[in-house]
Amino acid sequence: MGWERRLPPVAEDALELLSAAAEDSTEPDSGEGSEAGRSSGDFTKDEATAVLVADEGFTEADAEHALEVLFQRGHIYYVGDDVYITPTDD
Repeated sequence: MGWERRLPPVAEDALELLSAAAEDSTEPDSGEGSEAGRSSGDFTKDEATAVLVADEGFTEADAEHALEVLFQRGHIYYVGDDVYITPTDD
């Protein structure tokens, strides 16, 4: 039987926010900022937490919990201190 465990709403919201932020950071930009040369979904853990906390629905504890759930379920992965969104076939 092929079923996938559903993400809790807080983790679903976090994944949507991180995905949107990753898309925004990969759009062409005429200026050279700290995001220059970064790949899609590449955040430090602090940056990922800040993206979530910037949304009024997340406290720092909520953001950390959501990142942990996303990691445990394979939706994000870590390389050192960097957070990457796991690519999907969609």
